[in-house]
Amino acid sequence: MTEQVAKNSRWPIWLMIAILSGVIVAGFLIFPDTKEQRNSLLSRLGTTNHGEFVLPPTSMVDLALTDGNNNPWLLANQKIKWRMIIAGSGECVDQCQEMLYLTRQVHISLGKYSRRFERLYLVQGESLGEETAKYIKLNHPFLKVLHGSNEGLKELLENTNAPLTGDFSSKAGTNVMRMYLVDQQGFIMMSYTMANDGQELIEDIEHLMKYSPQ
Repeated sequence: MTEQVAKNSRWPIWLMIAILSGVIVAGFLIFPDTKEQRNSLLSRLGTTNHGEFVLPPTSMVDLALTDGNNNPWLLANQKIKWRMIIAGSGECVDQCQEMLYLTRQVHISLGKYSRRFERLYLVQGESLGEETAKYIKLNHPFLKVLHGSNEGLKELLENTNAPLTGDFSSKAGTNVMRMYLVDQQGFIMMSYTMANDGQELIEDIEHLMKYSPQ
């Protein structure tokens, strides 16, 4: 009798082990290995995105930056916001200006979400040119200009699937520029290029803000 009770009491334990093992195995089978599999899974879950997820997750919290007065700019000391990084050189022309215009229109179009969003123009390794400074002041008064080393952001992203492109030691690079969406905790989570239109950016950002804390 005692032996039978002992056997019966072990059944719930074995059942729990079997269930947990099944969940773990299912997790390995379901976890997407490629971009196509990931997008397919997100689609089945009812989530859409137009940008490219930055993998592995990368934080900009420790990125050494300074503001226009050469004071340290630390993300931890800033208001909690979603941010879009546009990385460029001291001379913003052509593709760079198009990107600033696109992100400005996106910011305006966010409406009630606009106060939770901020654009950062990150100057890589040089001072801001006089003409570019005038252009930004006239056309992008709410754009925050920050300065970083030529290698800072590049090194941060070089081992991800969305590396920083462009020769920022020269005036105007010809490589495809990227915009990076940063979440409220400072993780660089999505990247975009000029192949993405404003409506695609708006849909992604609004969707993320809708389900994120204020």
